[in-house]
Amino acid sequence: NERKKEKKFKELTWGRDSFPPFFFFFFFSCLSLSLCVCVCVHEREGNGLCPFINGCCLFIHLFFMLDQVRMKHRLIVLQHGSHGTYRDLGCLARFLRALDPPPIVLEPQVNEGFRTDDGVLVCGARLAKEVAHALSGLCPGESLGPATHMTPLVDGRKTVQLSFVSHSMGGLIVREALPQLVQEVRRHEGSLRVEWKVFCSIATPHGGAHHMDSFIRSFFGRLIGRVYSTAYHDMFLQSNVLTERLISAEHLASLGLFEHRLLISSIHDIIVPLMSSGFMLRPSQCRGMSPVAREKREMAMCASSEEEMDLKRHRIETLTAENWPHDEYPVERRIAEAMLKGAGAFDSIVVDFSRVLKQRNDPHVRFTAEQLSHLALVCKEPICQMGLEEVFSFVLRWVASELAARHC
Repeated sequence: NERKKEKKFKELTWGRDSFPPFFFFFFFSCLSLSLCVCVCVHEREGNGLCPFINGCCLFIHLFFMLDQVRMKHRLIVLQHGSHGTYRDLGCLARFLRALDPPPIVLEPQVNEGFRTDDGVLVCGARLAKEVAHALSGLCPGESLGPATHMTPLVDGRKTVQLSFVSHSMGGLIVREALPQLVQEVRRHEGSLRVEWKVFCSIATPHGGAHHMDSFIRSFFGRLIGRVYSTAYHDMFLQSNVLTERLISAEHLASLGLFEHRLLISSIHDIIVPLMSSGFMLRPSQCRGMSPVAREKREMAMCASSEEEMDLKRHRIETLTAENWPHDEYPVERRIAEAMLKGAGAFDSIVVDFSRVLKQRNDPHVRFTAEQLSHLALVCKEPICQMGLEEVFSFVLRWVASELAARHC
C-alpha cells in the first residue's frame, strides 16, 4: 500500500509544471558543449573571456530563478468526514486537477470507513503522519521519490504552498493534525519552507453536533458516542476535545498560520448546525424577528450560485451580542469566540440549496436540498447516483477557483 501511495504521489507531482531529469541532463550537456566551443573560439581570436563568461553566468542564474518560481509546489490536502472515503471529495479533486497548471492533490486514505470511530485525536495523528510523509519527500537528502525533481530556491530551501479542504468531521481531524505538522516543518526548517495558504472547512462541527436539527439522529449520535464511537463522543461534546484541546493556544496558533480561513455551510443542514459550522445563528433562531424579516435576512445572507458565494462572503472577526446573544448556545459561542480570538478572522459563506428549486421541479432535487444538503455541499453519494452533481457542484467549483486564486 505504501509503495502504491508513493507511486500515485509521484505520478501527481510529475505534472505540467515540472521537467523530467533527462531534460536537465540534455540541457546542461548542450550548454557545457557550447561553452567549450565558445571558449576555444575566443582564445583563438585573442578576445577576453570575462564578459562572455559573466554573460553565461547571468543567463544560467536567470534560468534558475524563473524555474524556481515555476517549480514552486502547490499541495492541497482533501480530508473526508465520518465514515467516509477519499471518494467523498472526488468531485473537488477533479476540478482541482483540471486547473492549469494543476496542483498536487493529496487524498489521504488512512482514516476511511469505521477508522474514524477512533476519534479526532487518533485520526488527526494519522493524517499528520501522512502529510508529513509527503512534505518530507520534498526535502533534499531524503530517500523518498516524490521530491527528486524539485529545484531548490536561492536560500537552499524548497517552498510548498499548503492548503486543506475538509468536509464535516474532517475539519476537526485537520485541526488536530496541524500542530504536529508545524513541528515537522520546523524540523526541516533548513530545507523546507511552507506557505500556509487556505484552511477551508465545509459543514464542519467546530462547535459540535450537540444541537443538530434531527432529534432522532441527535439521540442515536449521543448513544453511539457513549457506548462505541470515540468520534461521536467528541462531536457531541461528551469529551473535552472540542471544548478544550482544539482551542488550546498551540492548536489555534497553528490554525492562525493560514493566510485565509474559510467556513462553508448549508442553512438547511440537519446534521451540523449553522452556528457550529459557520459561526452564525440562523434567522429563525433570532428572537423578536417576524417571519417576513427572517425571510429577508435569509435572502441577504445565503448564496445559491458561484457569483453569490463571492458577493455574500461574510467576514467574521468577532461575535457581537446583537448577532449572537451570550445566553444563546453558550458552549458553541465560547468555542467560536476562542477560535476567532486565537486564530484570527474567518470568512463564512452560507449556502441555500432550496432556492435552486425555483428553477427545477424534480422531486429528487427538492428532497436533496431539504434533507441531504450536508452531503450535497461536496456532491457526496448518493448525489452523483441521483444525477444531481451538476445541480449542486457550484460550491466545489467555487472552492477550486478560490484555491487557484490563492495559490498564485
